[in-house]
Amino acid sequence: MLKALYLIRHAHPQPNTGLAYDRAPGPPLSEAGREEARATGLYLSQCNLERLFVSPLDRTQETARLIAEHTQAPIQIEETLAEHRSDESFESVKARVQDLLARVEGDSFTRVGFVTHGSPTKALLQTLSNGALDLSQFVFDNGNPAPTAGVWRAERTDDGWRLELVFTPAMARTG
Repeated sequence: MLKALYLIRHAHPQPNTGLAYDRAPGPPLSEAGREEARATGLYLSQCNLERLFVSPLDRTQETARLIAEHTQAPIQIEETLAEHRSDESFESVKARVQDLLARVEGDSFTRVGFVTHGSPTKALLQTLSNGALDLSQFVFDNGNPAPTAGVWRAERTDDGWRLELVFTPAMARTG
């Protein structure tokens, strides 16, 4: 039974690449993003992750590889975690991440990470909280519910999922 799910937003991408942000391959990480991903990997190294499910875009795959250097968690590419496309509704994003969540919950994993983007993270937070989580206090760049390389932890309790933003690169810098 899934006991903990870590929702990890990709680290800071390289700006002004000319690559579409919402389509593969998308921009790679910036040097600052690689540092963020390494810091996130250090944080997650204590979480005993069994697998990292990762969006197919370059910035999420690179983030996951840098995290996996610290966690040793195997990486599995998941189309369902892709960026919210400009021609896609939020409800469609929500449906696809709910499908992945159901598949993962039906497996034997107890602790996994999803390396994804802001909109899929928001959809997962809404799903896990049954719409009860007030995200108005968690608004970062471009309206995302986590900063780049930020981590939300969802822990299963008897009453559902307890959700907490547990790591941001700023936390690593301030100790």
